[in-house]
Amino acid sequence: MGGLAMNHAAWRETSRRNHAAVTIAALACLFAGVSAAPPAAAVPSSPWVAFQTSLRNGQFGDDGVFLVRPDGTDQHEVATAIPGRHIHPDWSSDGHTLVFAGELGGDRTQIVRFDPLDDPTGAHARQLTACAGSCLLDIDPALSPDDTKIAYLRIGGPLVTIGQVELPATQKLQIATVTAGGLTQVKTVFQTTTTTELNAPRWSPDGSHLVFWTDHVNPDTGQVDATAVFTIRADGTGLVQVTPQSMLAGECDWSPDGTRLVFATHPLGGFNFDPVVSNLFTVRPDGTGLRQLTHSTTPNDRATQPHFTPDGRIIYTRVTRSGRTLWLIDADGSNSSPIPANGERIRTHGDWQPTPG
Repeated sequence: MGGLAMNHAAWRETSRRNHAAVTIAALACLFAGVSAAPPAAAVPSSPWVAFQTSLRNGQFGDDGVFLVRPDGTDQHEVATAIPGRHIHPDWSSDGHTLVFAGELGGDRTQIVRFDPLDDPTGAHARQLTACAGSCLLDIDPALSPDDTKIAYLRIGGPLVTIGQVELPATQKLQIATVTAGGLTQVKTVFQTTTTTELNAPRWSPDGSHLVFWTDHVNPDTGQVDATAVFTIRADGTGLVQVTPQSMLAGECDWSPDGTRLVFATHPLGGFNFDPVVSNLFTVRPDGTGLRQLTHSTTPNDRATQPHFTPDGRIIYTRVTRSGRTLWLIDADGSNSSPIPANGERIRTHGDWQPTPG
């Protein structure tokens, strides 16, 4: 299920950036009869892993942001005082705050920041963006390495009919300075229109560049037919296409030393329930030195949504017939191991806390 091909309300609901109402029946059938894993011992001093899920106590609903320890224990939902669905959590570099995209009970998605350690319900959360008017969504937030700036996507209307689909008129990669009073110095560093969609910017460790990926929607089918990874300087210059469109690469992130990028083929954001094979690769930012990390040959075992951890490992979402769970793998493709699911069948968009909580 890829592409954004419908009216605003339906498009918002079935967007590839969310996993909720339209997929509930499919997930319920897919995961029927799955047994729980044995519990693991808690490690209170270990860091937190933030993730999103739409499954609570066996029931599907709006996506929410959760925390869990690396041993699979102490799972709990955060930001529960904030209405609406919450997606795509991203830790600050000091490990004390999270940003995410949320509907806040309205029909526009905004970027929110809060402290899940001292304010776990989000009662004192700050809304950073003010999507209104022609803005349809503010999504995919990422804080800079020094936490003074934020990158995010602004999806702008109106919806434009092209062929058999309706798509947003514009999609902008924006950077802003984060201040006590809100966002200032907002600037657009890259922009696409209609059939080319922007996805998930991430900062380089020195804050000088961003990596992101695009997908192209076939206007006749509404399906994604090409994707690619790009880098760009934070001032909007120096755009570099890292992977060819034919590789269908996306869901990218920088290594902690800035020397390599990780990405997935057939990214889950564009190919959610499609019968495709997804594997993890790393590559240098100039597109050389491609290395394959996982070697799946079946749509029934996909490796997607990779993010580097602060120590240089990679956390990713493994998609199988029995669930969507978080795994760790070394940057050379060795030592793949799960974050124990402990009966939880859906955990996606994992992000490792930079410092212990």
